[in-house]
Amino acid sequence: MISRRIFLKIAGLSTVAVGVGFTTGRLTSNKKSVHFAVHGFIPNDEQVISQLVAAFKNKVCSSSDPVVLSDSKMGEVINRLDRNLRNESFSNNGIILYQLKKISKDVHSDIIISDDNNPVYSLNDMTTGFSTIRTNIKNRKAEFFFTAEYKEQDFLSSLFNSDKNEVVIENHSGIVERIPIQKEYKNIVVDGLYGKTGLQIENGIAQVHTSSCRNGICRHTIASSVGSIIACAPNKVLIKIV
Repeated sequence: MISRRIFLKIAGLSTVAVGVGFTTGRLTSNKKSVHFAVHGFIPNDEQVISQLVAAFKNKVCSSSDPVVLSDSKMGEVINRLDRNLRNESFSNNGIILYQLKKISKDVHSDIIISDDNNPVYSLNDMTTGFSTIRTNIKNRKAEFFFTAEYKEQDFLSSLFNSDKNEVVIENHSGIVERIPIQKEYKNIVVDGLYGKTGLQIENGIAQVHTSSCRNGICRHTIASSVGSIIACAPNKVLIKIV
């Protein structure tokens, strides 16, 4: 079984929503930017998905129409849940993206939360809602990889930056580097909480080649398109295309 210590190192998911990405808003220094994301291995349980969507909506307070990418009919459930949870008091209008992807690996259910200031939330920093969900799904077999992302940025910066894909590398201290995807580097070393993570960027593809984690699953994944992620919870290292 994959435990939380090696959580969230399965292949990245590609998105088609321009402007959705981890800390994309920092590309321009004088603009408004808000980002919040929930990533999780979750069971095939409509109640769990309902709880996750509700906790996410209450956090981001947005009534925007979401983009839902799913390879199962559960995507229709997410769309319906989001619509039913809209509240007249919600005043935010950023982009909402949900992704649901079936997985075949033997993985325990768990969730990880991130935002502009926290590449990965610690367990103690989770709100009661998300903490309760995590407790309820603990030790249950996961059948889906779930992502809910909210992204808000001003209109002008989104126009200027929509065609400038970058590899954003973060660790527990924040952003380590931003590298244009067209650049090529054989060896980029990132300090993590438990050791080094090494990656390369070649031909528009970012890939981890060295990992200090025991299982090193991240070495078998790639990130190449906007929204793709490679993440290592133990080292608190996150690589994402924005």
